[in-house]
Amino acid sequence: MEILLDTANIEQIKKYVDLYEITGVTSNPTIISREHAEFWPLLTEIKKIIGDRQLHVQVTGETWEEMVKEAECIQAKLGKETYIKVPTTEQGICAMKHLKATGSHVTATAVYTTQQAMMAASVGADYVAPYFNRMNNLNVDSRKVIGDMVQLFRIHNKPTKILAASFKNTEQVMDAFTVGAQAVTVSVDLLTTMVENAIIDFAVENFKKDWIKTYGDKKIYEL
Repeated sequence: MEILLDTANIEQIKKYVDLYEITGVTSNPTIISREHAEFWPLLTEIKKIIGDRQLHVQVTGETWEEMVKEAECIQAKLGKETYIKVPTTEQGICAMKHLKATGSHVTATAVYTTQQAMMAASVGADYVAPYFNRMNNLNVDSRKVIGDMVQLFRIHNKPTKILAASFKNTEQVMDAFTVGAQAVTVSVDLLTTMVENAIIDFAVENFKKDWIKTYGDKKIYEL
């Protein structure tokens, strides 16, 4: 079970890689544009913060040649271990094939169908990233699609992992894990919602009150 942060915000990354067991950070052109920062300094700082954790960076080229050239530049500046996010189009599949031939880590993104996942896995993609909520918005059963991907990879002995993305709520996140996704990438808002709500706070507050009635303000290590 892997949890990645879907953000390029430096302060958020600093805070939550310390709080939780975070596998890495995913980014895309939209997420990076929100930070209004210089591209390379931003990614270099993120890399510095997360250390050996995964960093997923998306290419923007339209042809496979452009995608591969951008990937080589990304790896030259951020390290060969950087995961290259490639849209799962015809040109993207070709780019994935060439990148895997050179030993690169590849994440197939913008996945909406089992067919796309199959094609990405066929060229050795390390992850496929199905868009959970966006599929739902298209009246596609996201749970079934991800479950089918899990079964497909198992039947054909493919090591490709499913990195589910594009969530609206925590129920969708748990649905993805329940049907077999090995990883999810989530916003900080969703991540914190998993362990913070009024019911949990109420229970914790009652524990505190009961403790104080008996032991006052002393901590366990002070008794």
